[in-house]
Amino acid sequence: MNRPEVICHMVSTIDGKIVGQSFAEEGLRPYLEFYVQTKQKFETQATVYGASTAKEIFVGKDMEAFARPSQITDDPDYICGQHAPYFVVAIDPLGEIPWKSGKPDGRPGLEDARIIVITSSQASKEYLNLLREKGIAYLISRGNEFHLTEPMEKLKSIFGIERISLQGGGLVNGTFANEKLIDKLSLVVIPFVDSSSSVPTTFETGSFFKHPISPLEFKLKEMQKIEPEGLWLFYQRK
Repeated sequence: MNRPEVICHMVSTIDGKIVGQSFAEEGLRPYLEFYVQTKQKFETQATVYGASTAKEIFVGKDMEAFARPSQITDDPDYICGQHAPYFVVAIDPLGEIPWKSGKPDGRPGLEDARIIVITSSQASKEYLNLLREKGIAYLISRGNEFHLTEPMEKLKSIFGIERISLQGGGLVNGTFANEKLIDKLSLVVIPFVDSSSSVPTTFETGSFFKHPISPLEFKLKEMQKIEPEGLWLFYQRK
């Protein structure tokens, strides 16, 4: 395979919601602990987040997003930090995360990790300048549509990443699924149902999908009850 193996690793309610009031309920600790322990067993070299998730984790969800793009960029990729022990990859097509530093602050155990941003030619030159100033590597998906296949290949060929954990949100998970880039699905199901239609699910689509979505089919490889009432489902793509 000329790209990293992708394991989509998520926590969701029974009806597939990945945020919302259910995640503030008491009793979630055993499920979240299982989620963290399971990820460690995957022995990944990188974790991938969407722009909103990465911004919330590493910058703060209340921080104002970087200025909207002012011009189409023709800048080349910017490569640095290839030999880091771990990577955090942020999928940020419009160039919106106002990074404070070149390290993924706010997550214990990632002190020596480096950030890689996958963006598009819609990102402004000002945003790319910010990334270079912070020592953040970036890969640019070029063309009228945002695609991840070529940047994913570069993650392996340039940075030596063999396996990644894809951890949402729903739009970036949907983008990976749409390009058939998900190899395995690890899903921790918590015993709640959230009927709110405004709460995102594990896989979402957005306005940037310009063609019909073709389903991805998986086969169940393993299933385990998480005491007291949770469930772990582990699938491999057919």
